[in-house]
Amino acid sequence: MSNGSPPLDQVVTAMLGRLDDYLPLPSLPLPVPSVSVASVRERAVGLGNHRGMETRGSFAVVELKGIRLDALARFQLWASGPTEADTAITDLNTRLMADRDNLQVQGFLRIALEATSLADLVPPPISAWRKHADYRVLYEYPYTDTDGGAESLIARIPVGIDNEFGEATTVTDEMVRWDNQDAAALVVRGRLSVGRLSALAFVSGLAPSGTVTLTRTFDGAAGAPTTHATLAAFLAAVAALNAPERHAQVTFASVSDFLAAFSAAGDPVTLGDWDLDGAPDSYQPRTLTLEPAIRLPGAADRLEITYQGAAFDQVAVVYLRATRRPKN
Repeated sequence: MSNGSPPLDQVVTAMLGRLDDYLPLPSLPLPVPSVSVASVRERAVGLGNHRGMETRGSFAVVELKGIRLDALARFQLWASGPTEADTAITDLNTRLMADRDNLQVQGFLRIALEATSLADLVPPPISAWRKHADYRVLYEYPYTDTDGGAESLIARIPVGIDNEFGEATTVTDEMVRWDNQDAAALVVRGRLSVGRLSALAFVSGLAPSGTVTLTRTFDGAAGAPTTHATLAAFLAAVAALNAPERHAQVTFASVSDFLAAFSAAGDPVTLGDWDLDGAPDSYQPRTLTLEPAIRLPGAADRLEITYQGAAFDQVAVVYLRATRRPKN
């Protein structure tokens, strides 16, 4: 198995635990009914057991994987006589077949009765009739792989232009990475509306102290933007139905204050070792719904989110993304 995947015995135990729910209740003095694995083979789930990606906020950062077991599950039931043993197996099969939809939700992609044994009398001191039912099972165990994950997310791609001038450019989307080496502004241009911000934040020790400013503006704007004291006031002004402000801003006193406006968006994500302490860095995903949304109706309109300095003054990383909502 690859790094980060659960051991096979853990997967088998999980599968048997779900099948155990379908066993009849023990009936003393009969032995306790049981389910076990008669044979098992691991099967691949896609390339490298990859099933897809899970998002935290708007970041696709968690790799979804799975392990499939092709197994023969053996139910062992007990009864006071051969007829009762046959009835117990019939009842078991009825319960399993009637609950196929629920079993599929629990990971059983296929389950089918393959064989049953003749009821046999186990001599004293047990003195009871035993019967087996073998089911061919294809079971998928989902998990997320957090070992050996990515060192970072791709926020920008430098591109060299093959011409006589040796020009270059940088390809980005609505995402930036701020850290203690660089903190370029996030700039989003119309024609669209911005309805949500997402962040992945890692702070090694002290939080960066610089301010964070959101500015809704446009090309050719003159003078300083109108300053609003709160995010709510800023959003109300720039999204007003009558005469919305096109040149306005709101400033957070620190990165911590800015992130405090966000809500948690799932479990932490492990990425790299930016602080070089020998341990993977844990990033907290967060999301901020902009209600009302910031409308950028023309190509000249833009939203800028800037950090006060050229880079953080402490060891930290923040990925920041604006979610676009096309303008109707």
